[in-house]
Amino acid sequence: MRRVPGAIVFLVGFMGAGKTTAGKALARLLGWDFVDLDDLIVEAEKRSIPRIFAEDGEAHFRRAEGAILASLRGRTRLVVACGGGTYATDAGRAVVDTLGRAVWIQVPLAQALVRCERGAARPLLQGEAQAEALYRARLPYYRSAPLRVEAEGLRPDQVAERIAELL
Repeated sequence: MRRVPGAIVFLVGFMGAGKTTAGKALARLLGWDFVDLDDLIVEAEKRSIPRIFAEDGEAHFRRAEGAILASLRGRTRLVVACGGGTYATDAGRAVVDTLGRAVWIQVPLAQALVRCERGAARPLLQGEAQAEALYRARLPYYRSAPLRVEAEGLRPDQVAERIAELL
């Protein structure tokens, strides 16, 4: 396994792809730090993501996300679980691609939706038809990530191992 000294690895993909769980496993495997971008936003804003969206909208959320991403400049040996829309915005993608390497964790939409049902509230997930439209709209951006792991049927530790092999 090649180690990328000083790198930041950004895990990107749709909601429910397993970015946080696989990211924690990857950080353990590499001996690196781990952060969840959504958690950093919640901490900085001092309110939940659904509340941010309800009170100030997606544009405010994306500005906060951009500021948090930019604050990672200079960090090393870091695994970052990005939100589902981070890499689907020009600004988010530019920062990610400047600071490190993006890895798309690819799972089928049906699998992602099942995982989302048992997770935290997701303000942009408003029914299956809307989720499919959002997924399809984001696919071209996810596909542009320099690295990709097909995660269907894999445990988080297996996803982490596959990512580590790509680095």
